[in-house]
Amino acid sequence: KIGIVGCGLNSDYHINFAKSYPGAEIVGLVDRDEKKLKECGEKHQIAGLFSSIKDLVEQKRPDVIHILTPPKTHFALAKEAIELNCNLLVEKPFTLNLQDAKALYDLAERRGVKLCTVHNHFFDPCMAKADNLIKKGELGKVINVESYYGLNTQIPAFRDYPAPNVLPWIYDLPGSVYHDFMPHPLYVLLEYTGRPKEVKVMTQTHAVLPNEMPDELRILINGEKAFGVLTFSFAAQPHLHFIRIYGTKMMVEVDINTMTTITHPKSALPKAAQKATYNLFESWQLLTSTFSNVYQFLTKKLKPYQGMKVLIHQFYDAIRQNGPVPVSKEQALVVLETMDEIFRQVKVKPFDFSPIIPKSVPSKHAEKILVTGGTGFVGKRLVEALVAEGYPVRVLARKLSNVEPLKKIGAEIFWGDVADKASLETALQGIDSVVHAAAGTSGNKKDCDLATIQGTLNTLALCERYKIRKLIYISSCSVYGVADYKKNEIVTETSSLERFPSKRGEYSASKQKAEALVSEAMKTGKVSAVILRPGTIWGPGGILFTPMMGFSLFGKAFVVIGNGRFELPFVYIDNLVDAIIKSIQSDQADQQIFNVIDSERLNKREYMRTVIKPLYPKARVFYFPFGLLYSVVWMQEKMLAALKRNPFLTRYRLTSSQKHISYDNAKLVRTLHWKPKVGLSEAVEQVLRHERSKD
Repeated sequence: KIGIVGCGLNSDYHINFAKSYPGAEIVGLVDRDEKKLKECGEKHQIAGLFSSIKDLVEQKRPDVIHILTPPKTHFALAKEAIELNCNLLVEKPFTLNLQDAKALYDLAERRGVKLCTVHNHFFDPCMAKADNLIKKGELGKVINVESYYGLNTQIPAFRDYPAPNVLPWIYDLPGSVYHDFMPHPLYVLLEYTGRPKEVKVMTQTHAVLPNEMPDELRILINGEKAFGVLTFSFAAQPHLHFIRIYGTKMMVEVDINTMTTITHPKSALPKAAQKATYNLFESWQLLTSTFSNVYQFLTKKLKPYQGMKVLIHQFYDAIRQNGPVPVSKEQALVVLETMDEIFRQVKVKPFDFSPIIPKSVPSKHAEKILVTGGTGFVGKRLVEALVAEGYPVRVLARKLSNVEPLKKIGAEIFWGDVADKASLETALQGIDSVVHAAAGTSGNKKDCDLATIQGTLNTLALCERYKIRKLIYISSCSVYGVADYKKNEIVTETSSLERFPSKRGEYSASKQKAEALVSEAMKTGKVSAVILRPGTIWGPGGILFTPMMGFSLFGKAFVVIGNGRFELPFVYIDNLVDAIIKSIQSDQADQQIFNVIDSERLNKREYMRTVIKPLYPKARVFYFPFGLLYSVVWMQEKMLAALKRNPFLTRYRLTSSQKHISYDNAKLVRTLHWKPKVGLSEAVEQVLRHERSKD
């Protein structure tokens, strides 16, 4: 009988692998988050739902408990479970330090229960194959071990705020972001180097992580059995994960990402011949391994995180047979002992979220402006322009944002989140006007609800309370009911809005709801505001080939939706910024809604010819018939509906994004005397220059 504590990302794997063990039964789940607990129970059809380990044990009497909660809770929860005489499997990192780990093992030994941590990659088939070669002596004596772990900092663990203005928990660990991931590359390395006699850590910073944290770590280990080098990389791409073990007879390389094992034995051939055989032998191994993996995946003999399944089943075997656990006490403790030393050497300064106030300089304008979303594509360029125009500017920035460019130009930085009313209120003190550009752009419902809708509610309430002179709200042309329009229809500010916002996706739905809130506040006189509806914003640093265009295959080929005659609703970023500034400055803009679209238009073929082809001259361009794509999307909808899965793309969204219409900017031109500052040819040249400068 099994209990699972923690219903986060890893719980699905643990639950599925536990269920696949003969005779296993998951008798209960434990989590303080009632919503997460209920969702996990429904998903896996587990009836026993509890808020504490004590309740789980008293009511269900599990033989083993899995601890899958954030690392800071591991020690207390593990101690409680052991004291209730439960065998225990604890996710990595086992504990936060060596001292806590020793205490848990001592307690487990006194209570007579089995205790094990999750070093799952050591049990992956590709790693097990290499380990078997070493144990058989085919590598000879192991001389050196290289363990490389590349991490993508855009994954939710690094970027998702658990609540508005609250950092992800990985930043709060003693070893900061390194702590949760360090065990993986370390436990495979230490298995062959032995216990370190000496550890040396070197770091570099390339501005990938916040707060000037080192994003490249090189850890040199002088082990009792061999040398070791561990590379922990956040900056290098692609994000690789491999182990190379060098012996006196052979070198073996294990790629954890591709689940392949490559060997290079000592050769008796002449060096000239080895140059050919080395590559051919490696190619043959990669080819056969790839086909073998594909076959095993298709036959369900190999699964993602296969090593975790092997480890869990071996742990259950150890309980049944009263045998040794798959990860021994010694293996677990040496990892934590080494991590303690690594974190002693890695200097991570604490976060400081005090406001950043530049030296006071005379300003041309007395009016002080707050920009929300000021670290984004539009916001950053707007802040630059406002400062250049002579406005004192304050930016409300989320805690993980890169604010260095804004600091350099002299903007004030206040840390917070529009969805966190307290931090937004602090940032509003002494402000005259607000440009509200913050929004959830991930397409995730939670992100859109908080950043777009709740953020706008908070902004409106505080603007009313503090009698802000003017609010500029950055909306979107996605609020229009494009699917209802006729071909070649002219879209003005009075055109009908989307009748089915949710069909357009969470981003569009939340933008329409937020705009409605601003519009209502304008009508009732609660705030003086301007609503701007920009088209597709483009410019240096922006996305050049958007989903509206089609999709790209690694810059080698571009598949364009339709025949290329679709008119792109573009607004160049500097032209949008100019419209925002004019809206701030002109009383004629008050309580008005404006489309912001460039006057010069180009279609998809022209864009591909003038922008994409000059940047990717060798790339192939294909125009995919809209009707054919529509049919493919229809079939995909039907197939996934049968599988009770959400479609990747719907016909409604496809039709809405490809409707041949033309957005009208006459009201903006007429009312604010707005004229695009940057013409089409100049805009293209600026984008090309920027992209080429990155090479």
